[in-house]
Amino acid sequence: FLYSGVVDLVLGYYNATCIREGPPLDPQGRYLFAMSPHGIFGVCRAFSGGSLWRQMYGDIRPRWGSFGGAFFIPGVREFSLCSGCLDASRPVLERAIARGESVMLIPGGTRELMLTDGHSTTTKLVLLGRKGFVKLAIRHGLQLVPGFCFGEKWVHDIVLLPASLRAFLHRRFKLAGCALAGRWWSFVGKVAQADGTPISLGYVWGAPMSIRHDPDCDDQYVQQVHEQYMAAVLDLFERHKQRFGYSAEEQLDFVAAED
Repeated sequence: FLYSGVVDLVLGYYNATCIREGPPLDPQGRYLFAMSPHGIFGVCRAFSGGSLWRQMYGDIRPRWGSFGGAFFIPGVREFSLCSGCLDASRPVLERAIARGESVMLIPGGTRELMLTDGHSTTTKLVLLGRKGFVKLAIRHGLQLVPGFCFGEKWVHDIVLLPASLRAFLHRRFKLAGCALAGRWWSFVGKVAQADGTPISLGYVWGAPMSIRHDPDCDDQYVQQVHEQYMAAVLDLFERHKQRFGYSAEEQLDFVAAED
């Protein structure tokens, strides 16, 4: 499903652009693609499919990691399975990697989802303290590919449930505790901002970061790679933001999950 014409229709609806920096990847290599930000609906996932992905990455077909609760929600479960998603828990991901598969994650998770704010000039990324994906890449010798999705914060408005209910849902079920509203208050994404400015939805993939294989995951090296990854994401954002309709005042803010 993820590589079908349906995904091309989704990307066409948003007049989306995808950029791959660096040389073509080795189809025999193994990779961990790390996307930011999560967004409310995760429209960025569409950039990992369709003919656009095949043109850029050929036969490299990473498996999506999704939070475990998704597989207990009717509708979401079926869509996730049709898209080839896996539970994002470490044991499941490591079994996929052992089979020779590449994986794709959104490190910020549901915490980042709840911080989506299309009315703010600051995009918050929940990356401080989120080092599990870096450890996974180091432990298994995967090349880490940073990416950033532009424009998704304007595609849907976030509708937050009461704070106490959100806290309970996230603590108990890892659910975001919010809803979304697109065009006509539906799931259909917007194609223009409130002032009529067209939304330029785009995704930029950076060049892969070469990771030293270290099964023991030295803490100092993990910290080093984590900092390099955040610097790479910031660099992608600053160099491409104006192309996708972001003003000069737009900025990134790296935050912790508990902030």
